[in-house]
Amino acid sequence: MVAIDNTFLSLMLHPRAKPPKDPATGKPVERIGDRIEKLQEDLDSESERIILPTPVLSEFLILAGRDGPGYLEKLSGMKNILVKPFDQVAAIELAAVEVEDRLREGKRAGSASPWAKLRFDRQIVAIAKTNGARRIYSDDEDVMKFARRLGIEVIRTWELPLPSAKQIDIEYGQP
Repeated sequence: MVAIDNTFLSLMLHPRAKPPKDPATGKPVERIGDRIEKLQEDLDSESERIILPTPVLSEFLILAGRDGPGYLEKLSGMKNILVKPFDQVAAIELAAVEVEDRLREGKRAGSASPWAKLRFDRQIVAIAKTNGARRIYSDDEDVMKFARRLGIEVIRTWELPLPSAKQIDIEYGQP
């Protein structure tokens, strides 16, 4: 199982979404469409299930506005997507970690983000953790830090591999 955040959901459902910036170059991530397409193909070939935490879905639907129902329909046709809520088990997991944080580092655990955003990001990670995600696809720094502390690997858009030249040739009908 893997989980995705709003950046990845947006890029999967809306291929013309604005690509994030690569911190190494300060420019938009190159060939983001190819990277996302390869990710989806890889996940499909591995029969990997994708956890979509409800806070991520909510964030996406707010951005989608009136187009939300169309995206919900598209999501319902994606059989590898599992929408998962912030339930009792996730609440207990999050509380346990936060109690430890407050004893060691304070409630923000070194983050400068607003408390509401931090709480939202931690809920996303708690949902992923309690539903068996071993990896989260996210560019969010707070999601990354919290996920890594819980033993979940984080992959960012600029870290996604590009399709190999051979894959590209096959797709475009070249020998």
